[in-house]
Amino acid sequence: MPYQKEVLWRDIMPLEWNQEKYTTGYAHIDEQHYQLFDGLNSLLIFLKDSSNIERPEEQEKAVELINFLGEYAANHFHDEENLFERSKHPMKDVNKEEHQRFIAKYLEYKTKLTAGAITRGSLIQLHIFLQSWLIKHISKIDTSLRECAAQEEAERAAQSDFTKKPSVFSRFLSLFQKKRMAA
Repeated sequence: MPYQKEVLWRDIMPLEWNQEKYTTGYAHIDEQHYQLFDGLNSLLIFLKDSSNIERPEEQEKAVELINFLGEYAANHFHDEENLFERSKHPMKDVNKEEHQRFIAKYLEYKTKLTAGAITRGSLIQLHIFLQSWLIKHISKIDTSLRECAAQEEAERAAQSDFTKKPSVFSRFLSLFQKKRMAA
């Protein structure tokens, strides 16, 4: 059997937000992604600061954090799926399927964690799953929204370019020109 190194919380690096790598072009979605990064980093801090994770009060904190992360993710998925749908994005179905897979896996972890005693090892496994999934999902799927955001921005800019709109005085100018031509 191959040797497997035990993963410790010290082996896990906190997530760092990188504008170039993770932005979608939609500020509210980017902010939610940033908050999810912060939530995962909070789980890492909890792992670091909990001296005895088997104590009932530590177990309660862990369950609270796990529940909050799940609720926040579900709300974020709703917002993101609406954006993919509104944009008629070609990856909207893939995005939704990935969210469903995430929720199923998250619920599997949550059930295991809340059914018995939560251990440091089980929280590390959850963290690794959440971090890996989030980074891959944002990098491969969510950042594809950049094209839609750029297109929407270009359309807004074109609509707001007042220099391309007829002047309110152009009607008067055309009347003046018609009178001059008639004379």
